[in-house]
Amino acid sequence: MAEKLHPLGFVFKDGRVTGPLRHGMTIEGVQHKSFELREATVDDLLDAENEADVTKPLNFNAQLMVRQLVRVGSYEGPFTLNMIRRLKPIDWRILRAAQSEVDNLGEGAAASEAAS
Repeated sequence: MAEKLHPLGFVFKDGRVTGPLRHGMTIEGVQHKSFELREATVDDLLDAENEADVTKPLNFNAQLMVRQLVRVGSYEGPFTLNMIRRLKPIDWRILRAAQSEVDNLGEGAAASEAAS
């Protein structure tokens, strides 16, 4: 059976999601157009909450994204809030979709483990 492709080109493996960015992120003069994002931990959630006002979901999600990003192109971090701020809105939406998808994967894994 053929592997089902995600509409945004995401690939899922071992609690991580990789995929393409439309415009990319410029880091040290280099344009990077792919990303890898890992599942969030409770530490990530608590740290993001400490850094951002949780009544402002965009700020919280950006802080969380800084912690979840493993790499963008060949750049492996550290990532900063200013890097996220410079994204084009479409790339922000792609990364937010990836956050949501990797979250759902974690939820599914926990449910299936609990059932066994």
